[in-house]
Amino acid sequence: MKIDIFNTEKVNLMKKALGTYQKQNKAIAQNVANASNPDYQRTNTDFSNVLKSVSSQAKLKVTNEKHISFSNFEGKGVDSEKKEGKVDITREMAELAENQIRYDFVSHVLGRTYRRIQTSITGKIR
Repeated sequence: MKIDIFNTEKVNLMKKALGTYQKQNKAIAQNVANASNPDYQRTNTDFSNVLKSVSSQAKLKVTNEKHISFSNFEGKGVDSEKKEGKVDITREMAELAENQIRYDFVSHVLGRTYRRIQTSITGKIR
């Protein structure tokens, strides 16, 4: 049986999460850029439904009650790119900060995963 160490469920979930956070960052930036436009309708930037659907396909297990579960996102999911109301710049900046923290976390975990693979292959520990 051939195992692709770069295409595991965990790695694929993290890659999709990074893509989702990038898309969310773009939508928030568009909202901020158009905040002064009275005709602009805010683009909803809650993409948790995308990650929830991906996570259910990934069959991730929660082995400790303190682990983050994607069930926390139930009911929060909305369609991406949905237009709704006017832009509240304070709300957008808060969502941008939260999105950046999530992106940085997933990026760090993915980088650590790749470094572990590199260490396994080369046998060199940094």
